[in-house]
Amino acid sequence: MFRRNLIPLLLDHPMSLSQIARAMGEKPKEITDALSHLAQSLRHTEYDFVVDAAECRRCGFEFRTDKFTRPSKCPECKGTWIAEPLFSVVIKAGKEAG
Repeated sequence: MFRRNLIPLLLDHPMSLSQIARAMGEKPKEITDALSHLAQSLRHTEYDFVVDAAECRRCGFEFRTDKFTRPSKCPECKGTWIAEPLFSVVIKAGKEAG
């Protein structure tokens, strides 16, 4: 599976779902599933999975981090100018990759 290829791609390099899909040559739905599995499997490794939440560019409302896709509308201002969430992998504090 290409899931293990996501770690070097996202290591200290935040990317959106659409950017990851383009880089991997896969459909966004497949990337969403892979990111979900990656988030769970990294819990027991030297890496942390980091999600920078989607944010409304109009009012600044920050969405939950458990959704990996871009929301269609802001619940606060009803705006549709939403920034995609960003995903990255970082080395846990005090650990070295190896």
